[in-house]
Amino acid sequence: MSQPRSRTPLVLGIIGGAACLGLALLLVLGGVTGYLILREGSDSDTGPGTSTEADGPGGAEGSGELVAPPGAAADQPYLELSTSDDGPVVDVYLDFLCPHCQTFEATQGPDLQEMAEAGEITLRMHPRPMLDATSSPAGYSGRAANAALCAAAEDPANWYPASAALFAQQPGSAGLPDEDLIGIVEEAAAVDISDCQTEGIYLPWLEEVVEPDAQQTVPGTPAVLIDGEQFSGDITSTDSLRKAVEAA
Repeated sequence: MSQPRSRTPLVLGIIGGAACLGLALLLVLGGVTGYLILREGSDSDTGPGTSTEADGPGGAEGSGELVAPPGAAADQPYLELSTSDDGPVVDVYLDFLCPHCQTFEATQGPDLQEMAEAGEITLRMHPRPMLDATSSPAGYSGRAANAALCAAAEDPANWYPASAALFAQQPGSAGLPDEDLIGIVEEAAAVDISDCQTEGIYLPWLEEVVEPDAQQTVPGTPAVLIDGEQFSGDITSTDSLRKAVEAA
């Protein structure tokens, strides 16, 4: 007569199988949880307010923080290059991609610099990014203005040679890359603007303060206000602006 077979191996097998299944489930749940945590962290890294390599003008990585040039308030839409106690206030609006502004710089720029340095006028420069959309790639006007401002940030006197050089080498609609702008300013004003230009430090100020104010004040560029009155003389005629200032 045969002996009854023991049920112990069967019970142990069932228990072991259940344990393995439970362990497998724990591993799966742990993997899913870890994936979700990593994905959430990755999403937060590329969320709003985070810069990427494609941020900023011309491929530069900009912070987006509004920074005005030294000596200017954040909401002040101009760079004041000289201050006169009794001379007229001369506001100059220009765009570094504007051909007529190039002519204005060649004919009136030296007189403006001379009158400013002599303390005869309060000179306020309004460098506009007005023609940004017309260059390819877009943004040349703002980047060129930023380059001139970077030079002036080291010394306001640097504005004159930097501005003159940028106009003298004014490009067509293709614009110039930042490395060329850096080289032009460095050669003209003997100042290194590499970091300032690459970061596009003053672009938010140009776009959010200078340009909106200019759009409400003048019809285009070049434009000059003498004590708030628009200069209507011939910009191609040497001494025309000086004579208007002296008559103010």
